[in-house]
Amino acid sequence: MATKHLKIDQLELDLWNPRINKAEGQYEVMQRIIEDQDIKLAILAESIAEDGLNPMDRLLVMKSERKGKFVVLEGNRRTLALKILHSPAVLTGLDVRPGLRKRLEKAAENFDVTTIEPIDGFEVADRTEAAPWLLLRHSGENEGKGIVDWSGVAGKRFRGADPALQALDFVRQHASLSEEQKELLDDRFPITTLDRLLSTPAVRKQIGVEIKDGKLQTTLPAEEVMKPLRSIVLDLAEKKVNVTKLKLRDQQIEYVTHKIDSADMRKKTTTVRPLEGITESDFPVPAPKAAAKRAQRTVPRNNIVPRHCRLTVTNSKTEEIYNELKKMRLDTFPNAIAVMLRVFMENSVDHYLTKVASPPISLKFTVTGQGDKDKSLKSKIEEAMASMIASGADKKEFDAIKRGMGDTRSPLSVDLWNSYVHSRFVGATERELTVAWDGAQPFFERIWP
Repeated sequence: MATKHLKIDQLELDLWNPRINKAEGQYEVMQRIIEDQDIKLAILAESIAEDGLNPMDRLLVMKSERKGKFVVLEGNRRTLALKILHSPAVLTGLDVRPGLRKRLEKAAENFDVTTIEPIDGFEVADRTEAAPWLLLRHSGENEGKGIVDWSGVAGKRFRGADPALQALDFVRQHASLSEEQKELLDDRFPITTLDRLLSTPAVRKQIGVEIKDGKLQTTLPAEEVMKPLRSIVLDLAEKKVNVTKLKLRDQQIEYVTHKIDSADMRKKTTTVRPLEGITESDFPVPAPKAAAKRAQRTVPRNNIVPRHCRLTVTNSKTEEIYNELKKMRLDTFPNAIAVMLRVFMENSVDHYLTKVASPPISLKFTVTGQGDKDKSLKSKIEEAMASMIASGADKKEFDAIKRGMGDTRSPLSVDLWNSYVHSRFVGATERELTVAWDGAQPFFERIWP
């Protein structure tokens, strides 16, 4: 492999680009990328024309059959954008909707090729050598080997501490949280929902804070402003409330007025202080108790199925899996449990659709000209939930699993469950498994009452 410095005219689009499958020639591959990307291609071209290519990314190429040319194995979107910017005439003969064509041609007017060339690339001998790098690039985090996306919290830290992040850090640092609670305030914390709340003036007034010059400020004593902020942060972290319940201003005011710990507004002072300036010494020292109560011992959860869960599984094979899930220790067999959880879910859903639902629901769907195909696990879960709700179940019972199925960061993500089975790189953690079971348990209880 070797570093290459390339010109736009040397680049050929990959006819075997996974985004579009096999194309017969350069014009066909251009047409397919345009159809697949549409407005995204225009936005990319406008970004390149204005700001140049991302210096952190380079093309991955191999020699073409044509002398002096290179096939682009990684970076086909960028390559097509560059070709259009360099010569909009390449669009001639292609089916491009007028609005998209206009944006691409306008972006080309502002393009200066001398700011782009030479283009950094890296040459591999063939597709076999490129394959591991392409897979790593486009298959997610891969336990850290791939590109790890920033969470909402991390993104806000990079852009600069905003009021929501100031509130979160204030609670994390000074609220005397348990270790379990602190773990919930990680990068998966719904920071945008907290931001939504604090962006509403009536909410800020109710909890005793204000925003000035991007800083969250208060005239309350430290211990008083902590009360509502601690309640809000923990409610969001523990998913007791979510963005769906806080979309409207009236919903937000109802929540902060009646459902959280309130600050004593009688204790307001004339001194305005930013939350970032409050230290531990600003909180009162708790008075010693005459007789400290013996701390309650909590029984650690060693199994994915909690002790209080009682399912009446009537299918013999599925019952065996359920009994094994109840016995296997999370700290010893997390990956085996993850695979069996995936199997237990599909077996349970298949049982419900074919044996319980009225009328029964097929596990397959028909594709014209291709015959019957198996439904995905996600679609089967959705159909089962719809059937349960139609039969009288409260749809709120399924909030967790419905929300988590489509969220790739959620322990209830079907894609994550599939990766437990099929990916060599994705492993399960004890916390992910217990959160997944707890979110799915109301669903299981409907199937196996």
